[in-house]
Amino acid sequence: MKIQVGDCLIEKVTEQTATLPFAALYPDHLAQMPVGLAPQLATLSIHSWVVRTGKDIIIIDTATGNQRDRDHKPLFHQLQTDYAQRLVRAGVDPHAVTLVLMTHIHTDHVGWNTHWRDGRWQPMFPNARYICSAAELARCEKNPAMQALYLDSILPLINSGQLETVAVDGSPLFAGVLRYLPTPGHSIDHASLLLSSRGQQAFFSGDVMHHPLQFQFPRWNSVFCENKALAVRSRQLAIDWCLQHQAIWFSSHFSASSCGRVISAAPELPHWMPLEAEPDAIR
Repeated sequence: MKIQVGDCLIEKVTEQTATLPFAALYPDHLAQMPVGLAPQLATLSIHSWVVRTGKDIIIIDTATGNQRDRDHKPLFHQLQTDYAQRLVRAGVDPHAVTLVLMTHIHTDHVGWNTHWRDGRWQPMFPNARYICSAAELARCEKNPAMQALYLDSILPLINSGQLETVAVDGSPLFAGVLRYLPTPGHSIDHASLLLSSRGQQAFFSGDVMHHPLQFQFPRWNSVFCENKALAVRSRQLAIDWCLQHQAIWFSSHFSASSCGRVISAAPELPHWMPLEAEPDAIR
């Protein structure tokens, strides 16, 4: 599915999908779960968003990457996916990508920043500017648990001179259409991305949510949320912004099209409508 937002054409490139019981995804909320939900499987997608503006080709988050040592976690460790080929099949020449925007520095969002070539990790997109939060980078550099990620997915960008950091609060405008919105909680300086083109709006949520069920239960935090109180606040901010601006929500982990709209008969009762359910969706 390709989605037009103003002058921008947006497309998902998937790396992999996986399932996780709702009980494992939202372990703090077992008591609030509807009967029978806990053992059911939530389907999660790991993917990138490609945004074409006419002048720029932009990648938002770069999934996990192949051949990474990730503490033997099966979802991330030593993958061999065809993500790079899927990019090409989507019409993306890595040399033509001009901008890579990271919502946060977690292993399933920064891996294809680089690829293994000629015996070393090199930038996957050799002509692109790579942008991340300055606070997220500082945390990554200092955190012993993140050193494998830092060495294979971040340091090569620093060495090539392609990595730029920003303060996400007061973000500049990228490619004339995108800017960061601070949505901390999932990680220390997590930030979503707002797109505006010809009066139409889009919201790239990053990991504000992991499953559409959180529209019904916005106070539910996933097992991956680092600061639970901030995550709840950011989730509500995201919902409110999309309702106010009638924005299309582009998620990082929802399955199927992974994008849709926030619908509400009343402000306190938002729900999710996948974009593929709309009859005029571009495919």
